[in-house]
Amino acid sequence: MKLLILIALVYLAYRVGTRWLKRTLQMPREDRSADAYIDDVMVRDPVCGIHFPRREGVELQHGGKTYLFCSTACRDRFLKQQEEKAD
Repeated sequence: MKLLILIALVYLAYRVGTRWLKRTLQMPREDRSADAYIDDVMVRDPVCGIHFPRREGVELQHGGKTYLFCSTACRDRFLKQQEEKAD
């Protein structure tokens, strides 16, 4: 009988301990969302096709649209292509 009580106490202690560990090791609920860890979004350059972080892009307003380029060289090449299309 004492052995059964001891086994039951050990089992209960195990269950309580694992629950406590899960709660203490888990992140808070508000930090578990997927976008909580996204530092920046990747965008695609319309000229060369390279993906780059949005915050590092070169922005251009053209024809009522906003374009993002990976470099000023790609931006300039885009403007040159637009001029050629207009001619």
